[in-house]
Amino acid sequence: MAAKGQTGEYADAKHRAAFETSYTNSWRSEPFWRGKPLTPSQLLVHDVRLQPPISGRPARLALEEVPASSFIPKHTDIDDLPRTLPEPELGSNNHEVQNLKTLRQSYGWLGWLRREEGVIEPLQTRWIHVSSHFPEYLGGMFAGFSDWTQNPEAKLNGLRYLNAAVQGHERWSKHGRFFSPFCEALHDDESVALGERPHLLSVPFLDWTLYPGPPPPARFQIDEREAYASARSSAHPLRSLLQYKYRLEDTSDREKTQVYFRHKPWREDREIDLRVRRFFGHYPTGLNVDELWVLIIDEMHIVTFSSNQTWKARWPPLQLASRIAEISFRGLRKQQFTDPVQGDTYSSFLHALVCLNGAMGMVHRSFWTDAPLPCSERYAARLDRLQYRLYRAPSTKLVLDLLQLQDELSIIESITKSQIEIVMKLEQQVAAQWRTTAPSTGLSPQQPATFVSGDPAGISGRLKTELQDLIELRTNTNELVNRTVQLVNIRLEDHGQAILVFTIVTVIFLPLSFLSSFFGMNVSDIRDMQSSQWLFWTCAASLTIAVVGISTFLAFYGARLNEKFIKWKDARSFEWSPVLRQARPVRSQFPLQRGATAEITVLDSVHIGTGRDWSLGFARS
Repeated sequence: MAAKGQTGEYADAKHRAAFETSYTNSWRSEPFWRGKPLTPSQLLVHDVRLQPPISGRPARLALEEVPASSFIPKHTDIDDLPRTLPEPELGSNNHEVQNLKTLRQSYGWLGWLRREEGVIEPLQTRWIHVSSHFPEYLGGMFAGFSDWTQNPEAKLNGLRYLNAAVQGHERWSKHGRFFSPFCEALHDDESVALGERPHLLSVPFLDWTLYPGPPPPARFQIDEREAYASARSSAHPLRSLLQYKYRLEDTSDREKTQVYFRHKPWREDREIDLRVRRFFGHYPTGLNVDELWVLIIDEMHIVTFSSNQTWKARWPPLQLASRIAEISFRGLRKQQFTDPVQGDTYSSFLHALVCLNGAMGMVHRSFWTDAPLPCSERYAARLDRLQYRLYRAPSTKLVLDLLQLQDELSIIESITKSQIEIVMKLEQQVAAQWRTTAPSTGLSPQQPATFVSGDPAGISGRLKTELQDLIELRTNTNELVNRTVQLVNIRLEDHGQAILVFTIVTVIFLPLSFLSSFFGMNVSDIRDMQSSQWLFWTCAASLTIAVVGISTFLAFYGARLNEKFIKWKDARSFEWSPVLRQARPVRSQFPLQRGATAEITVLDSVHIGTGRDWSLGFARS
């Protein structure tokens, strides 16, 4: 439903949701698809293939979207499932047997999407994208896309490794479950090359959103389990920056203090306003932390998972799958695959780097040079505004704003470091695979060094550039915090002098006010007094001197008196204890190094039970 106050861009939300529901339910109407957790309408399938020369243009790699329904036979039957599926008899126990049966029944149809062996076609890699975050889909995709006719024991071990990785890296928070960043090989056979083993990795990445209010409804790839809003009901939901760090705290009261929400440059610059509305279609007022799961089945099949953000504009490709296809893949092809022979070396491992490039470059200028309002520049502009306020009117509120900015920069910095770690692990495997599979004549003279160095997609260098910018911003923020605190303390010194004067005046005149009220009471004994004014001034001077003296004494010696009183109270309770009165302490001296002796007073076991400490004293002999 459209959010209150929005324009007519969400007016057809109900009609679109109804169309999507009918499109999804058209598969559920067939008996074969009833009860299946996934249907072809929830998948995006892309093929990386070599295009033949067209009108004088040389052959080159191309990423083409293919409807998932085109691979499904017209008359589907449970007996017509692909022969590459696992046999339940492979399980070593009843639990594994039942699990394999469930996987075969629920995800067996995915075998139709697998490239058939022996078919001669220019297909290099098949990429499947799922806009859902349910961990059980990982095992189903691995079982459905793997070829169990070849080395089924290795596939079964890979499934076991996958389940162990999911259970070992899944964490719980108040805001939902999530994966800690990891990259693991689902194989332990040393005879198999590292680049040929199945891999599973999860990496967090930053993405913009709308806040407050719910985002617009999704456009396609509707998962019934997501309840048409993956960011709210997914097993691994989207989290804000604060939710990413403070896992057990309710951060709703601080969400509106985010830099993305408070810093709105389009209100002051008409050119930025037009550029943002043209590129985004919305005003990005929030920053989320999403997860990208990458499951590498083999050299030709790869599956990715992310939250359903299909409500975003398709051009520029702000939705993840579109960005990977239209920016990341084309950039890598232009940079590295200038020779058609190089297309033979494109594999799912290299496409995993392309997916990481698309996910991590959502809000960074180094990945997307013409992106409006990149993350680092937006935080830098916010820092410049706070710095201007520093010299104009330093205050404690300004210190809190700087600390909020510093906190968000530290969160983004930690996310970037985890991304660099995951990318470097994957790049090492891609570089090793490239050395063994690259043709001798395929590389142009300027390209081999990039691949051999382990950074074929240039992700590590770009992330390190972003990390350096974030570190500089955080350093500048720390300096501004210290400078602001100093200026605030200087102002507080003037306030302290005023408070001191006010306190002195109050201490002097408060006894006078009390006595004036006392002698002014309308009672017979005070009203009928025969004394003159000298009695009032005598009492006033005595009381004032007493109050000032006692206040000064307590201010300078009150802490010492309190400490002595506590020691006296503990000593009295020690002497009055009937158990301790029977104690006979035993004193012993032990020689130490360099002529020192240790004198220890030890009570017996009964007195140890009272909780009293042993007295230990050192004396030089």
